[in-house]
Amino acid sequence: MTTSKDDQEMPASDKADADLPPIQSHTGSTRQGMPLALNRAPGEDLQDWIMRIGVTSVDMPEGASIECMSLCEHPVIRMIYGAKWTAWTAEGKIEYEPGDDGLVLYFGPETKAMNLRVDGSFRVVSINCTSAFATNFGLPDPRETLDRILPFDPVCGLQHIAEGHHPQDDPHAWLDASEQALRESLRVGCPERAHDLLDAFEHLTLTDPAASLSDFAERLEVTPRTLERTISRNWGVTPKFALRRARALDMAAALLGVADATEESELRLRYFDQSHLTREMRHFFDHTPGAMQTGDCPLLRITMEIRQSRRLEAIARLAGSESPSWRDPAAEPGVD
Repeated sequence: MTTSKDDQEMPASDKADADLPPIQSHTGSTRQGMPLALNRAPGEDLQDWIMRIGVTSVDMPEGASIECMSLCEHPVIRMIYGAKWTAWTAEGKIEYEPGDDGLVLYFGPETKAMNLRVDGSFRVVSINCTSAFATNFGLPDPRETLDRILPFDPVCGLQHIAEGHHPQDDPHAWLDASEQALRESLRVGCPERAHDLLDAFEHLTLTDPAASLSDFAERLEVTPRTLERTISRNWGVTPKFALRRARALDMAAALLGVADATEESELRLRYFDQSHLTREMRHFFDHTPGAMQTGDCPLLRITMEIRQSRRLEAIARLAGSESPSWRDPAAEPGVD
């Protein structure tokens, strides 16, 4: 889904990727050379509110653009720098011109992949929030921000970006500075402790999204009605939909090559048959499984990889200092 600039209104869902311009990532890549973010879990003091922090630095030839998409379960704060971004949100087509000074955008939870376009080289800080973030920081109800982008910093309410988030040549130093800037911002908010039910449900979506909701509620000694209310209020969607979307996200990660390769057959067993899998991929991504597996999908792959890194940690298959198997060790920042 990478093309030259043109005047089309929407990226075609089955666009051929025959003439891909070269993309240079400074923050890591897959073993096939596709760009990734340098990302990690934050410090323990932030983990009630922040799941993952990542920085992405991508250079492209002049006149080149990326047409792709993103799908995240929870709010994402993105500080974007450089090229113009275009997003097709629930409110329609919106364009952003961040330039070198940057813009901070608050992406609400997404029910389907949001189409995105980037016209040129870009730098991004991605702060993936937990489901408790919006409710505990007095932000709009997640049900009101589904598939929307709000053009402000959700912590301070301003468009100003703290200096620590500004791009640096050393991605590791940039990531460290960004986390510290985030820590200082969140400290001002003094949020309450997250609800334990939210933590448990988040863990369920990452480790066993095919599980029975009634069994889950019984195990936590809550009523199905309490589960429904709590998840809908904090996630913006029903528990049933959240598990369905989690299954699709896992499968998409496998198709894009940013999941444990030994899991793909197991993930496919979550679907009744191939037609069921195809319907779900079309529903959430407007692509067939084959199109996702053979396409480019650079922006979607970055978001899927960040989630899969968190997932492997949740199921204890990835230690904090271990690199996921899909990342190219030779392409990691700081490796000569």
